[in-house]
Amino acid sequence: MTHRPEAPLSRRRWLALAGATSLTACGGGGNLADEQPSAHPLGVATGGTGRVQSFLSATVTGTAPLTVGGISLDTRGAALSDGDGEPLRGNDLAPGMTARVLAGPIVATSARAYSVIVDTQIIGGASWLDSRTLLALGQRVSVPAGALRGPGAAGTPPDVQVWGQLDLSAGRIVATRLERAQPNDAPMLRGLLDNRGTDWLQVGSLLARAADASIIPAGLASGAVVRLVLGAPLPDGSWQLLQARDDALRPPDGLAVELEGRVTQFTSARRFALDGVPVDASRAQIEGLAQLQAGASAEVHGTMHDGVLVATEVAAQAPEPLEISGRLTGLDITHQRFMLKGWQVQWTANTRFNGGGSPGLRNGRKLTVRGNWRPGAAALQALQITLE
Repeated sequence: MTHRPEAPLSRRRWLALAGATSLTACGGGGNLADEQPSAHPLGVATGGTGRVQSFLSATVTGTAPLTVGGISLDTRGAALSDGDGEPLRGNDLAPGMTARVLAGPIVATSARAYSVIVDTQIIGGASWLDSRTLLALGQRVSVPAGALRGPGAAGTPPDVQVWGQLDLSAGRIVATRLERAQPNDAPMLRGLLDNRGTDWLQVGSLLARAADASIIPAGLASGAVVRLVLGAPLPDGSWQLLQARDDALRPPDGLAVELEGRVTQFTSARRFALDGVPVDASRAQIEGLAQLQAGASAEVHGTMHDGVLVATEVAAQAPEPLEISGRLTGLDITHQRFMLKGWQVQWTANTRFNGGGSPGLRNGRKLTVRGNWRPGAAALQALQITLE
């Protein structure tokens, strides 16, 4: 049996509240359809009909029983699949993977699952930039100390499979689990579309070209969350694009919703987006109010209404600082900035130096920077610089 960590006390408290609201999320009563919903490529059904009354998008924390976002799921008869629609078995699932679940009413911390889709954020060749950062398919993957490592991921995997969360505010993926990719796994990437043409898409530094432009959905625009399946690298450094789709979360209206993710847009603590899903927290109880900001890790419970998650409970944790190691280049003493692994770094009088002060900075010197990056900022703001 897989060990299932208990949810924090506050989390268990408001998950119990979720049970009371989910029972009436679809209006209560009425005749519920007997048929199970079919799998949907985005992990959601076409509407809040039938027995489906709740939607979860969160990390798997246990497998016996399957537990997603603190909810214990009865998966007997449920459709289990990966992001390509290929069927999975229960023993294919593991803690740290990320899942989207259509389920019945949440009673206390339990529900019956009808559809479970477990998908990765990235599959492809990888190399370490530093002790906590991978570069895979041109994307930065932050690997926190708590990220789980499955088969083949103890060292530096040449080809890696990553489950985790998109942190759009910092232009990275925050890993929850790593495994060695299987030989028959096609390279795949879920990320933010930066630019597009008639027959090409760009996500971060990765450029993918389609031999048949019709495989690119016409409505895809910059800023969309996309899922790309890739073929072989092309001579010009781009990749062959085999499949592309919009992969934004769109929970159906009327469902009780539990979301884990990163704050991708932030207007105020009452109006923000979580993994691209608009959230109205104007009447919500907020735990960690001071930590709620772009890039923060958050859990939200509420009900979908007109495409907006109307929250009743929000729990937030501040975004962890980025940590980058390497050799300094482009030192500009006058403006207190330099380049490190492609990042422009800014230091101030509040930056803490270890192993010497700012006079010890020189081009070619090896150092480690911990800092925060704000959307729209020109540089990473250094909290701490350690000289080696």
